[in-house]
Amino acid sequence: MVETSGGRWRLHLHGQRRSAAAFLAANKTLLAAVWVAGFALVFLWQSASVFVAGGGGGPRPPPAPSRPAPRLRPMAYNLTDFGGVGDGRAVNTRAFERAVETVSAFADQGGAQLNVPPGRWLTGPFNLTSHMTLFLAEGAEILGITDEKDWPLMPALPSYGYGRERKGPRFCSLIHGQNLKDVVITGHNGSINGQGEVWWLKHRRRMLKNTRPPLVQLMWSKDIVITNITLRNSPFWHFHPYDCTNVTVSDVTILAPISGAPNTDGIDPDSCEDVLIENCYISVGDDAIAIKSGWDQYGIAYGRPSSNILIRNVTVRSLVSAGISIGSEMSGGVANVTVKNVRIWDSRRGVRIKTAIGRGGYIRNISYSNITFDNVRAAIVIKVDYNEHADDGYDRNAFPDITGISFKKIHGWGVRVPVRAHGSNYIPIKDITFQDMSVGISYKKKHIFQCSYIEGRVIGSVFPKPCENLDVYDEQGQLLKSGAVLNSTEVDYDI
Repeated sequence: MVETSGGRWRLHLHGQRRSAAAFLAANKTLLAAVWVAGFALVFLWQSASVFVAGGGGGPRPPPAPSRPAPRLRPMAYNLTDFGGVGDGRAVNTRAFERAVETVSAFADQGGAQLNVPPGRWLTGPFNLTSHMTLFLAEGAEILGITDEKDWPLMPALPSYGYGRERKGPRFCSLIHGQNLKDVVITGHNGSINGQGEVWWLKHRRRMLKNTRPPLVQLMWSKDIVITNITLRNSPFWHFHPYDCTNVTVSDVTILAPISGAPNTDGIDPDSCEDVLIENCYISVGDDAIAIKSGWDQYGIAYGRPSSNILIRNVTVRSLVSAGISIGSEMSGGVANVTVKNVRIWDSRRGVRIKTAIGRGGYIRNISYSNITFDNVRAAIVIKVDYNEHADDGYDRNAFPDITGISFKKIHGWGVRVPVRAHGSNYIPIKDITFQDMSVGISYKKKHIFQCSYIEGRVIGSVFPKPCENLDVYDEQGQLLKSGAVLNSTEVDYDI
């Protein structure tokens, strides 16, 4: 019973107390059952929470809401606005195509942004457009369709003569673009997954009639930024900028199996100028980073070098190839490359320069500093007999020029061969410098520092003992010993 007096509420509880007491007396069994059920529910809830925290199966808490995508362009759309379905089964190629077409209409207004929400977005290849930002939310994964019939063919690269693996047309990359300007691929570490396993298997079984597709390839474009995403399991190279200018790759993770994933290079700048690669983690089935500029007579004719490239603050691994390579396709030339603050671990080779007769071109002004090798079979390799050619029409008198290579602050442990730098009578290695080098070795034989047809210097402290070909200077630049002319070694470590 409730009544009001003076505008205030008053409850009369006497009757209610007597009724409650009577109810409790008459329903002891029911109340006991309710109490036991409640206790059991609490116990099960706590057990489930502990089980989830321990990493087991069973129920999971609902996922935390994804962070909203920041607006980086004047206009922004979601892939779902164009019919996209992120269930991993529906094919979204048309949704991406419609979205890019819409974005292209805003080129004169600062461009537009396409947001890919959390989900698994299966698609065939599609093109980007200028003044576009592709934003991958946390939990978003673009998946390459696995049926090769859904991958269109396109002409061979002009500086390669034909498809890199097979003569004739090559498969288009999953994400592609030509003659673009101002393109950004970024996100909250969403991923692009090429689902390359089926391609790798077909390649090994020689079932493919065309060169496999890269994951992301941009051609004849400028002002490119790729940041804060993950690339994984490309059918072929992961990111291939071709004849591009002003390219930045920052805070990107690139992953593929370290064996059984052939030619899955991480980043391959090819005839590119003004490139920055920084703060990346790359572990793949071939070279983590490989700088290229065309193949044999086709690259010589195309004549577009790779130059002004800075690689810094990266961690890389390549169990079957090298952490950072130059070549072997370098016929347009490679110049002005700086590699610093790099860790290379569990790799067959650390840094490698590879070329051959017929390549022509040049490799000049290459600087490596503050490089750390951790369990690397061969730390520094320069190889001039990498005799894989586009065809038999290469010029036997096209000799690459290798000059101006410096190594400073080189350290490591668990290295079998610290240096293997073999030039030849036709392709000598000129003006090479080693300074402040200390590499702990795991294979203690004579001639662990291998050189031939090489000219240059050692400055200050270098361990292990360098080869006799090099002049020796102290830290003040005073010549202590002139190098000898030694152009052969009896040791070959199969590296």
